[in-house]
Amino acid sequence: MKIKLLKTYNVLIAGILAILGFATACDSKDEYGTPSAKFIVNGKVTSSETEQTVENIRVTMQGDTTYTNADGEYQVVDKWGFPTDQTYSIEFRDIDGEVNGEFNDLDTIVEFKDPKFSDGDGNWYSGETSKEFDVKLTPKK
Repeated sequence: MKIKLLKTYNVLIAGILAILGFATACDSKDEYGTPSAKFIVNGKVTSSETEQTVENIRVTMQGDTTYTNADGEYQVVDKWGFPTDQTYSIEFRDIDGEVNGEFNDLDTIVEFKDPKFSDGDGNWYSGETSKEFDVKLTPKK
């Protein structure tokens, strides 16, 4: 009789714990992911000699590639950066030959120190930050 009572008691306790376990699991708001932010670098490319804007310069940063427009403007973006200080290597290449004059290539670095982010979602996405970075390219001789 005592063994039957203990088995019934064990089944009852196991059932209550199972119900409580499922009830708390349904209210869980755990979220998994990695913090991220968007880093944007934009600016203007001009000739160091004439101060005129330079079109069709290839600009590459962190896998994003763009070309300067007729006003020499560009924008490159790292959409998945970690939301802390960042350093980016940016390459400027004149790839169109003599069409707009020939310019020397430039490899440079842009640093984001203590970046301020906007438009985050309050969870893993911290938002975006941007930096203006103008460049003067030297013509080839």
